[in-house]
Amino acid sequence: MARDAFWRLLIELSRRDRVTVFISTHFMNEAERCDRMSMMHAGKVLDSDVPARLVEKRGAKTLEEAFIGYLVEAEGGTAAPASQPGAADHEEQPSAAPAEHGGHGSGGFSLQRMFSYLWRETLELQRDPVRATLALGGSLLLMFVIGFGITMDVEDLSYAVLDRDQTTLSQSYTLNLAGSRYFTEHAPIIDYDDLDRRMRSGELSLAIEIPPGFSRDVLRGQNVQIGAWLDGAMPQRAETVQGYVQGMHQHWLLVQASERSGASAAGNASVETRFRYNPDVKSLPAMVPAVIPLLLLMLPAMLTALAVVREKETGSITNLYVTPVTRIEFLLGKQLPYVGLAMVNFLLMTLLAVTIFGVPVKGSFFTLALAALIFSFAATGMGLLASAVTRSQIAAMFFAMIGTLIPATQFAGLIDPVSSLEGSSKFIGQIYPATHMISISRGVFSKSLGLADLTGPLWSMLLSVPVILGAAVLLLKKQER
Repeated sequence: MARDAFWRLLIELSRRDRVTVFISTHFMNEAERCDRMSMMHAGKVLDSDVPARLVEKRGAKTLEEAFIGYLVEAEGGTAAPASQPGAADHEEQPSAAPAEHGGHGSGGFSLQRMFSYLWRETLELQRDPVRATLALGGSLLLMFVIGFGITMDVEDLSYAVLDRDQTTLSQSYTLNLAGSRYFTEHAPIIDYDDLDRRMRSGELSLAIEIPPGFSRDVLRGQNVQIGAWLDGAMPQRAETVQGYVQGMHQHWLLVQASERSGASAAGNASVETRFRYNPDVKSLPAMVPAVIPLLLLMLPAMLTALAVVREKETGSITNLYVTPVTRIEFLLGKQLPYVGLAMVNFLLMTLLAVTIFGVPVKGSFFTLALAALIFSFAATGMGLLASAVTRSQIAAMFFAMIGTLIPATQFAGLIDPVSSLEGSSKFIGQIYPATHMISISRGVFSKSLGLADLTGPLWSMLLSVPVILGAAVLLLKKQER
């Protein structure tokens, strides 16, 4: 009675609620109740069809007799002919079963099976507002944080002067710094103790010490030494500040020499520096085009990894084990919705870059969109690869984050060029897909490059896609062990 009630419930779910129910059973009387069944042996599908049609193919009396015939044939034996009057009519049928199995088995690629998983994953995204919000809103939020938060610009540096000369020339030197957009003057320093206290507290990033006799040495044309104390807690920033101070110091000395001698003290030759593609040397035009590939890599990879591992945790991965669907069909069906989602994110981030950050697309937008599409396949492929070797969502997220975020920030040229790396770091940077996407993004945004100029990075990214996806297919098990 309990078994009959259970089957009535399953039939009600199927007929009334349109729910697809997968059942694994060894009892042929239960299999006969199903709309469609697959006979399996040793992890392989022997045939799939309506139960009555399977019996008809074998020319058997019952479904169990048909199943035994398939098993004997699979083991290399010859199935005994059915002892019924119509058996002669089906004499040729056993040889037709393997041919039909080829259409239902896992040997060939089926767009229909792949589309089934694609549609299922699309519905999962629609029903899960948290994932949809993370996918669309998370990248925009992170773009704001990273775009405005990571900056190489060194401006409005707080400084103060310890003037031990107290002359007109020393005050002129101080005003030379105060008139720059790079520096913001604070109250004068009283002594060394005051200098040390204010730099320890972080009030000052730069302290200038003008020694006694500064004005006298300048007027006599002697070597002039100025003390500059820099906050070296951030070495890269301190080196930039050092360059600013040395440049302004040399410029002030040249101006003073020119005013006193009436001629230029720079000599007959000078170097005039001009910055192409980013004349104002601002961080936003350099960082925003690089942040887009970073987010286009990290979030789609994490979401794709979670989508597959969730099936392992809930047990619905059994559908992959017991149906004829192949691993490539399963993974592509899982991947394609997130590729589409990544492209929507790309369009939103590009719009944000142009409107909010003020970084225009100077080159070919088609080339940038094509690169983003290829890169989305590579990024989601990394998520599939992470899901193939993990069994929990936490492990998959950790694996995806480590495999995307660290190489992208350290080896892909986000801050330091790949050419400056050495050894294995340089090798990783040269083959990592994010390296080529960052190069394409910066080339299109800042250098007005087009498709003909970026074929090399495009081909490199395109070659990485089958490698990553192939590794995911090989590592994903079709059967549990």
